[in-house]
Amino acid sequence: MDTTTQNQERPAHRLRLLDDVPPPAPPPPIPPGWRTGPPDFVGVGTMKSGTTWWWSVLTTHPAIASPRAAQAADTDPRALHGAKEVHFFDHYGRVEEVDPAEYHRYFPRPPGAIAGEWTPRYMYDFWTPPMLRAAAPQARLLVLLRDPLARLASALGFHRALEPGHSPAAVMEHQFHRALYWQQLRMLMNSFDRDQILVLQYERCVAEPERQARRTFEFIGIDPDMWRPVRPFDRQVGRSSPKPVVDEATRAAFCQAIAPDIGRLLREFPDIDPALWPSVDPSSPGFGAEAHDVPAAPDG
Repeated sequence: MDTTTQNQERPAHRLRLLDDVPPPAPPPPIPPGWRTGPPDFVGVGTMKSGTTWWWSVLTTHPAIASPRAAQAADTDPRALHGAKEVHFFDHYGRVEEVDPAEYHRYFPRPPGAIAGEWTPRYMYDFWTPPMLRAAAPQARLLVLLRDPLARLASALGFHRALEPGHSPAAVMEHQFHRALYWQQLRMLMNSFDRDQILVLQYERCVAEPERQARRTFEFIGIDPDMWRPVRPFDRQVGRSSPKPVVDEATRAAFCQAIAPDIGRLLREFPDIDPALWPSVDPSSPGFGAEAHDVPAAPDG
């Protein structure tokens, strides 16, 4: 294959990663006596980090209203993946002015209840934080992070199962940039105050789900004592795909490449415990470098 043909095909590989970014589905019906308004909380990241599971835990609190979740649970508990995610901003591809009321229609709630959503892509796309700020300036934001290498393997399995036609190189590049947690949080904090953001660690939520759930409820402004835990916490609620084996050389290169970003993340958010992330080694080359030393996405 000549260079011209390669250059013609590379954009096609990249663009296929955007094929599944349509405008959002219609908003849910508004039950009698309910009202709409800006979301009280919004989960913004990260993909394949247990967000669907954590959403299923949070929505067992009686003060959280979600007609989308209720409709999905009536048919298939695994459909919570679609119920939790509005994807309102994904398809714009640039910062645009939108009528906030259009977004608010996705959050009907009865008197005394709160409402929200969790779209993991919101933290990744640079245009979403300013648009989200314009539509819901007071929202409390939730971020769930997972060991970067474990998240990578899960994401690769997801793409392989649901999008087998994608270029493996394009998928790997896309997921590498999804692993730059500090870079994404920094973009988020350009639009929101830091005290509006709660960063959770997936592994800690697994180890102590009740404690971390109560912490989350307190952050989004509802009484944790109203919650009665629904066990078991480890039930499967989201999509699960076989995870590919990432060879040792690729693992090492990946971990070294994200080390500056993860190092800055841990300095800025010291509550994150690196001991819970086996792939994070503070002694690895580049871990002490500044996050801006992380390679940028290549052109083309």
